[in-house]
Amino acid sequence: MNYKSLVAASLLGAVALTGCQDQFADINSNPSDITKPNIRFLFTEALTEVEPMDYAAWYYDFARLGVWNQATVSRGGNIDRFNLITEQGSTGSHVYDLLRMANEIRFQISKLEGSEKEKYEYVQYLLNPLLVMIGMNDSDVFGYRQYTEAEMARYTNPPLYTPKYDTQEELFDVWLKELNETIDYLTTHKITNVLMKQDFIYNDDVTKWAKLANSMKLKVAARLINVDRTRAISIVNEVAASEAGVLEEGDDLIFNKGKYDNHWNNDVASSMDIGSDLLINFMKENKDTRLLSVFTKNDFNGAVVQAFLDQKKELPPYIAEKAIVETNDKGVAEFKGWKAPGEPWVRYYGAPLELNASDKEEYKWIFNPSGTLFTLKTSAGADKKYTPLTYRNQEIVRGVYDFTYPDAPDATPDKDVKITGWHGIYFSAAEVNLLMAEFKLLGANLPKSAQDYLTEGARLSALSYDKAAELNEIPYYSYTCKNDKHDATIKVTQQMLAEMLESEVLQLNGSMVENLEKVYIQQYIHYMTNPIDQYVTVRRSGIPMKGSELLPWQDFHPTLATTSDIPRRFRVTEPKPSDQLYDLTVKAYTEQGFTYGADNNVPSLLNSERIWYDKNAPQFGAGPQL
Repeated sequence: MNYKSLVAASLLGAVALTGCQDQFADINSNPSDITKPNIRFLFTEALTEVEPMDYAAWYYDFARLGVWNQATVSRGGNIDRFNLITEQGSTGSHVYDLLRMANEIRFQISKLEGSEKEKYEYVQYLLNPLLVMIGMNDSDVFGYRQYTEAEMARYTNPPLYTPKYDTQEELFDVWLKELNETIDYLTTHKITNVLMKQDFIYNDDVTKWAKLANSMKLKVAARLINVDRTRAISIVNEVAASEAGVLEEGDDLIFNKGKYDNHWNNDVASSMDIGSDLLINFMKENKDTRLLSVFTKNDFNGAVVQAFLDQKKELPPYIAEKAIVETNDKGVAEFKGWKAPGEPWVRYYGAPLELNASDKEEYKWIFNPSGTLFTLKTSAGADKKYTPLTYRNQEIVRGVYDFTYPDAPDATPDKDVKITGWHGIYFSAAEVNLLMAEFKLLGANLPKSAQDYLTEGARLSALSYDKAAELNEIPYYSYTCKNDKHDATIKVTQQMLAEMLESEVLQLNGSMVENLEKVYIQQYIHYMTNPIDQYVTVRRSGIPMKGSELLPWQDFHPTLATTSDIPRRFRVTEPKPSDQLYDLTVKAYTEQGFTYGADNNVPSLLNSERIWYDKNAPQFGAGPQL
């Protein structure tokens, strides 16, 4: 380009730039004139960052936790690498997005003055119980966490880019302080509600937020029973004495971000493992209604059983023994219904926990090594496969899940393709009562008996799972297969609830160990949709327990995987030397006694190198420490 052309282009550019300035002059703003952020909207945005159980956690982390907890079995059966940690998900870093928003809200409120500050000040306290809940889950598998100095670069001078790691003991002190501050503020200040529906959890009902904060202290106390039981019981006594009260029926922390929010889009079917046969059988025997929503019905409904009979295909033995089949006068086998306990209970079957069970002939009707045992032919000669087993229910942990009801090979099956927003129950009155039952047995000064707390906890747990099933419109909740007249819904009735509560496993009529076992089993089942809390319960209680007559711990293998070969924490890896946090991170690992080099994935080390509050806890399956 010559000089004249360059000048001409420059002039044209200047004219264009001037034109742009003129065009946008009426909407450009002086930064000093920009209005302050709306704290109400910031709070709503903060709530949308509450995510303790995202896709990566369910796909990578929770699948292995379910197996370690002996609640589920890997698809295809457990193998001898089940206790090795390969890819890791997002667990351990869930709190930071919420912490970032909480710090911003605190900052904006700190800049207010006078009546404006008084009006909005309470908002910052509402987030504390949520921060504690998620931060505690992160710490449950890694110990030390960056919390008190995390996400503070914007508010520090010079910017704080290297936040310290808080020890787990320090974190517990910080979290109790935050919860106590929340309880104190919300119960002693006259509050003018400003959030209203911007608070899509409790609609700005600060009494429920105070209950939530007070109840959250129970989760902290539960983690302290093996490291400082005296303090744990003291915390529980404080909870019982607080004027804030605790969560009651109707106060559950139910999380739904919107009508069309589906939690996440990715399919996690591959991580929705088979139910453990020990757990499935235990729940069936005790008519535990939570089975019906936590797990899925199998494919062998009346129409499918009849199709197997029509094609003269052998039924799985455990299904055949419950099926009522009669031969008519024409010599045709007809399915007439189910023997006791009938639908829906006869549609739930689990798999064995033991390693390499899929290689054994005795389990062929579970793992189907030939690939043909559960297959029928369509009239066109195509294969149609059915599953006789029970898997985790995917739709109770994420929404917008299309489901096809099982049917005969040539039938046009019913489908559920309705879009529904996902509802997650993160914390509930059921959990409060089940923890109170434990602490009453351990000596806490509580107003009700341990039996009262256990009965109420189990009742509310059953109802919370039924509510989750209803809100998420999971398959079979209010609909049955049109071609199976014997099908039944999974909606919990008062009669079903009464049968469950009358079961022997809910009667505290034994020794201290026997009673604690019953309470811990109920906590264990209640945490089926929160595998981290279930993992915490299994570690701190030693339940399931070896030799139990209720729900026994079963060794995965007598030599390949004993209890000392099951990890008690997640593995950590050495950061790169170029990482600004290298020294801080290595120091955090070293102080906790964690291996972080080449041997960081040895299961026995991950069992012995424990986080602070887990150091004195019983080994897996050892039962509670009195």
